[in-house]
Amino acid sequence: MIQKSTYPNVRPWQPTPEQEAKMRATDATAEWLCYQACEELRPYMGQWIAARDCRVIASGTTLDEVLQQLGDIDLGTVILDRISGGRTIY
Repeated sequence: MIQKSTYPNVRPWQPTPEQEAKMRATDATAEWLCYQACEELRPYMGQWIAARDCRVIASGTTLDEVLQQLGDIDLGTVILDRISGGRTIY
């Protein structure tokens, strides 16, 4: 049995309307990214990407490299993800 003290930082969160709107602003980009064909993401395999407004706006081999490319952009409006180069077995 897991004791409550095992996860001390887990607590209910009620986002403000402003926080919720900011999170929802990336929904379309998250969905777009999930449905990209492998051929579209192949150039980014093994790299970190930043996506905004349904397009990749930065990429690099490290997260720090991508963050440097983004500069002073509001990170709450960007999706950061690492595109893995895993194998598909049929």
